[in-house]
Amino acid sequence: MLGSIQILMDVETAEAVDTLRTDIRRVEKTLTGSIGGVESSLTGRIDSVERSLTGRIDSVERSLTARIDGVERSLTARIDSVETSLTARIESVESSLTAKVEHVEVSLTAKMEEQKRHADVHFESVHGDIRMLAEHLVSLTVKVDSLLGQ
Repeated sequence: MLGSIQILMDVETAEAVDTLRTDIRRVEKTLTGSIGGVESSLTGRIDSVERSLTGRIDSVERSLTARIDGVERSLTARIDSVETSLTARIESVESSLTAKVEHVEVSLTAKMEEQKRHADVHFESVHGDIRMLAEHLVSLTVKVDSLLGQ
């Protein structure tokens, strides 16, 4: 009997070992049940927290979306107002500059006409001087011809 060892127990020890086995199995079942209960409880709690936070996230999303929409409307209105104001200012500057350009155009046209009249007077004067020189040249030519012809 080399391979097997046989241990002999008395009846009291055997009953004590059986009681311990029973107690261990009972504790194991109790702990397994408790662990299952804790797992179930924690799973329920996690699900509850998830639902609560999901609801809160949805609420924050709705709130912030509404706020963003309000900011967008406000800024769009402000941009429209600035655009209207600047358009009016540009039109005012355009009108003012157009009036000034027209004034400069009228002024330059008047000065050009005055300079043209002044040039015409000079041209007439020069024309008269040329005519007078031409008449004197003709007169001198006649005198030279008469002196050469004598």
